[in-house]
Amino acid sequence: MDAVHFIKQTLAQAQFRLRATCDGLDEAQARWRPAPEANCVGFILWHLARTEDNLASGEQGLATLWAGDGWHARFGNDVETPAVLADRQSALALDIPPLPLLLDYQAAAAERTRALLATLTAGDLDQPSRSWPAMQLADVLRHLATHKNNHHGQIDFLRGLQQDDWDLPPGTGVRLPDDA
Repeated sequence: MDAVHFIKQTLAQAQFRLRATCDGLDEAQARWRPAPEANCVGFILWHLARTEDNLASGEQGLATLWAGDGWHARFGNDVETPAVLADRQSALALDIPPLPLLLDYQAAAAERTRALLATLTAGDLDQPSRSWPAMQLADVLRHLATHKNNHHGQIDFLRGLQQDDWDLPPGTGVRLPDDA
């Protein structure tokens, strides 16, 4: 297996697990916080989608979906709202959109990543990143995989705190989506 194929499968599985974890969530669960200043699932999804959009769009030299496709307006956010907020109070004050809208944006960001990956060769991985020029593209994609898995774990944990019998569907951790 070549490196690009491995990265495609890694990110496809991370996306598959993230979506399986969010399947069946309701608005109350998406907004629930285990402590007053803790992140909720909705904020984690918002941040994860914004970050993936920024990275995948930046690597392709495209406007972000956030700005270019008007997701900021659909969310009722300013186009300049950063993906990583400056402090806890900014994160808590963010107006989280309805869960279906959040999941649609997250899926669009993941699709932007798939489009990027479809164009890559192994030689591209050693090239400087457009998003972070001090890094190679492989470093950015590794960060994206780690970032996505980290936040998937947080969402999975929050789901478990709210629902005693919660677990990912059997095989989700080892099976790839059909289109990977």
